[in-house]
Amino acid sequence: MWNLEGQKVRVNYMGQGLAGVVVESRVKYGGRVGHTVELDEPVLLRWRTEPASRVLVEQEDVVEVI
Repeated sequence: MWNLEGQKVRVNYMGQGLAGVVVESRVKYGGRVGHTVELDEPVLLRWRTEPASRVLVEQEDVVEVI
């Protein structure tokens, strides 16, 4: 099942374990699946000055569906 919209997930994003709700799942160019995840708690990323509350992840970065 590739469409995880509305599901709570744990993801590995840039080496960090994060959790949140998938707000959009889509098939990207080339057939890969990507998800937009609204995080439970904002995360500070080294290349941003403000915390991020949403991240884009690939299907293989989804660790588990809670």
